[in-house]
Amino acid sequence: MPTNLSKAEKKLNQGKLSEAHKLISRAIKKDPNDTKAQYLLGDCLIRQNRLEEAINYLKKVISGGHANPCINFLAGVALEKVGQFSDAGKSYELAERSGCTENLMYYMIGSYHTKVTKDFSKAEIYFAKTITNNPNAYVAYQALSKLYIDQGRYEEALQALDYCLTHGYETAEVYVNLGRALSCQGRQDEALACCKKSVEIAPENAIAKQNFLAQLLFSIDDESAIYPEIQKITKSLNAHSKIKYGGKINDQADRKIKLGFVSADFRQHAISHYFLPILRHLNKDKFSVYLYYNNIIHDQTTDSFNALSDSWCNCILLNDKQLENQIRSDNIDILIDLSNNTAGNRLTAFLNRPAPMQVSMMGLPMSTGLDCMDYALRDQYTAEKCHLNAYSSEKILPLENCAFFDPLIDLPPISAPPCIKNGYITFGSFNGLRKIDKNLMGVWAKLLHALPGSMIKLMTDDYENSFMKNYLYDIFAQFDVEKSRLILQSRLPIEEFLTSHNEVDIALDPYPCHGESTSYHSLLMGLPLVSRTGNSCASNASNRILSAINRQHWVANDFDEYIDIALSLAHDVDSLISNRNNLRTEIENSSLMDFKQITENIESALMSGWRALCENQNQG
Repeated sequence: MPTNLSKAEKKLNQGKLSEAHKLISRAIKKDPNDTKAQYLLGDCLIRQNRLEEAINYLKKVISGGHANPCINFLAGVALEKVGQFSDAGKSYELAERSGCTENLMYYMIGSYHTKVTKDFSKAEIYFAKTITNNPNAYVAYQALSKLYIDQGRYEEALQALDYCLTHGYETAEVYVNLGRALSCQGRQDEALACCKKSVEIAPENAIAKQNFLAQLLFSIDDESAIYPEIQKITKSLNAHSKIKYGGKINDQADRKIKLGFVSADFRQHAISHYFLPILRHLNKDKFSVYLYYNNIIHDQTTDSFNALSDSWCNCILLNDKQLENQIRSDNIDILIDLSNNTAGNRLTAFLNRPAPMQVSMMGLPMSTGLDCMDYALRDQYTAEKCHLNAYSSEKILPLENCAFFDPLIDLPPISAPPCIKNGYITFGSFNGLRKIDKNLMGVWAKLLHALPGSMIKLMTDDYENSFMKNYLYDIFAQFDVEKSRLILQSRLPIEEFLTSHNEVDIALDPYPCHGESTSYHSLLMGLPLVSRTGNSCASNASNRILSAINRQHWVANDFDEYIDIALSLAHDVDSLISNRNNLRTEIENSSLMDFKQITENIESALMSGWRALCENQNQG
């Protein structure tokens, strides 16, 4: 006859956490020193996300002196989840030293070293232990694949994933990693197919959906094709969302409007170049700023964001209901999402409309697809060109001169174009391979053939290992470009990265997903940027930037024109010198760095939406 504990363990594995908790609690009451019951209770509390409660309970059990050694492992899991990484590491170490041999422990220690310490060699050892103990531990092969991807070891990642698939282990996570590995090799169409498969397997898997939506930008250049895919992904969410705010809107004039910004990226992240200058220039007489931060990472940039806010909430440990309650308690008027469908977003907390007006801003350059979002702040020219009113779930709040960027560091000196010393032109791209595919490499190869003696420098994290370098050499060889004409360099620290632009004459923009921060960096280092426009927000990013400095003639409508523009620049050394001498100053004096005006434009757009909302309430 099954005991309460065996029943509880079964319920736990079925995800029936409340029922499992009751059964375990009865067993603990009967025998407080039952080590298995203690372990199961700790496991159950963690799965219920009652992390502080789990930590306190597990510490109490450990201090009793007769705990199952694997209790230390559970403590490590809970501590890691709340961001107490050092204590988590000590708990994992103690668990192993005390004799815990659970395979899950080895797997979690491997994950800990992958995500936290970034000690990939240690992580690999622990995943290997997991596999040694259980050759059918496909989840460890899956984890190894992610580890390899993080190191740019894409072929090894593909081998680990192939092992899973050939043994019948087809999960959404396997296809997510497969898509990412293929995308990082520039195999965008194959990557999109894998991302789509991951969503088909697990339609509600958030990471699968995020990766699929991001991959659309790297594969498709047409909002009319992208938006229907977004609608499919968000259909189930929209079935449970509220279209209208349930409360009464405070339309009192001349009061401060409370702005709530939600993001997982209030840290050293690309968003800081775009959002910090806005925060610094917001009119604090008209607006109060509430920041909701969905991450455990805390760095100096996090402190900068916090210092510019009126209220700070780290919401990573809050579930959607708790976050909604906090937003309602703060009486937020306009709630603004800064992540869109990227990692760590809290869009599901917007579904029940905790604020009267909800806005999409930043994150992926696409619609959120959510009916609960009232507006999206978008560049006016791009919105008109790409017909965003027809291809967005949100109403568009158009912004004039929407392009802007703050480098946030002192920029290094600019040297003369290297072609003067070298006697040949060096083209360059500073974007990851996720934005580059074989078709684009073919265009670059054609450009090199059109300009004998020219070189191309590619710099990204993807070139950390010899396999990826040989992989790129092989692709360009298919276009009859010798490896001697390619310079492949891995990413450098930011100061060295910027200085390395002095080794390039002309920057080449990817397509269909333009660079953004990389484009600004290239221009600020005096490099002309050759780009190709398209029919999506992602393929119009550089249009906005170059138009702001009257360089729209560097934007092509097709690849033939792209090559022509690059060749024209290459043949005009005087122009290269002039750009080197003047571009940075022109950018600094342009709308790209007029942060006060940009912020006023954003404030004005938000208030136009707010007034429309208040008028609708009064008329209703």
